Amino acid sequence: MKTLLMAACLTFLFSWLGNAQENKSGTIQLKVEGVLAGQGQVRIVLEKNAKDFDSGSFEAPKYLFRVVEAKGDSVKTTFPSVPYGTYAIKVFQDLDGDGKMKAGFMGSPEEPWGFSNDATGFLGPADFSDSKFELNAPELGLTIHLKK
Repeated sequence: MKTLLMAACLTFLFSWLGNAQENKSGTIQLKVEGVLAGQGQVRIVLEKNAKDFDSGSFEAPKYLFRVVEAKGDSVKTTFPSVPYGTYAIKVFQDLDGDGKMKAGFMGSPEEPWGFSNDATGFLGPADFSDSKFELNAPELGLTIHLKK
């Protein structure tokens, strides 16, 4: 009987430890530099897979987003309680406040923009594979430099 009880307790303990490991989450501290102070808002999108990142837009983020007033030459925001995993961030400064990334005749951005890892795309936006990063610790600090 003791052996059976001990086995049940060990099974529960190992199951609980496994689930605790799977359910870990952390906080992403993001700083965006190169902001045009006092002009509009900085729109930030955090996506967790290539499909949503590469096909999604700033107007319809699939995972998490933030909108921060552009008061200084940099802005900071936090994404708390994000499950450990692979993510990518895209950012733009919405100078005119319309919520959309303004593009020129050839599709080049007319508002400041950036991606995690300071990734850049070739004839288009950076993709998930170039922008992705791993959240695997309680805190992760990232900086994105806006391009104009």
